[in-house]
Amino acid sequence: MTPYELLGIASHADDKTIRSAYLELIKTYPPDRAPERFKEISAAYESIKDEKKRLEYYLFNKDVPVNRPLEALSLQTQRTGRRKPPDFDTLKELLRQCMTK
Repeated sequence: MTPYELLGIASHADDKTIRSAYLELIKTYPPDRAPERFKEISAAYESIKDEKKRLEYYLFNKDVPVNRPLEALSLQTQRTGRRKPPDFDTLKELLRQCMTK
């Protein structure tokens, strides 16, 4: 199950939509009543909470249904509606993080 499915949002959702879906779900499943579900929801939110995290998710997550990082980057660009991909420094930092893991 993808983070989008877990949070019940569309794959092209923006930061505000993602955050509000997360907050609604943690009200429904607080850590004291549903600790496992809360952990799943928190992990899903952390993986896609902002544009940088979503790009990391598309570039480095093995569960994403794309074959190559450039395909993932292209997919992310299409989803956000931005014609211009992230700048070089952002990509360099993401690749550096990937190489140090």
